[in-house]
Amino acid sequence: MSALLTPPRPGPRRDHMGDPDDHREHRPADHEPTLDDVISRAWEVLRADVPAACPVCGGELIPRASAGAGIVGGRCESCGTSLS
Repeated sequence: MSALLTPPRPGPRRDHMGDPDDHREHRPADHEPTLDDVISRAWEVLRADVPAACPVCGGELIPRASAGAGIVGGRCESCGTSLS
């Protein structure tokens, strides 16, 4: 089983170039996977016909095959999330 772990979000950032009352969060792109990264990785693993990490709960997405079409998605055994 694999798990999806993300680091805690940083607090508000004060920038000398911006408004000191602007409390938007700064998240460096190289520290957190995007939704596209997470879903793409799950598909890569499912297409290899092995369980992937569920993007919702971290449980196992079990590959689901279709006659003649190969792997067409997966379903989480823990939370029931379906990827298709």
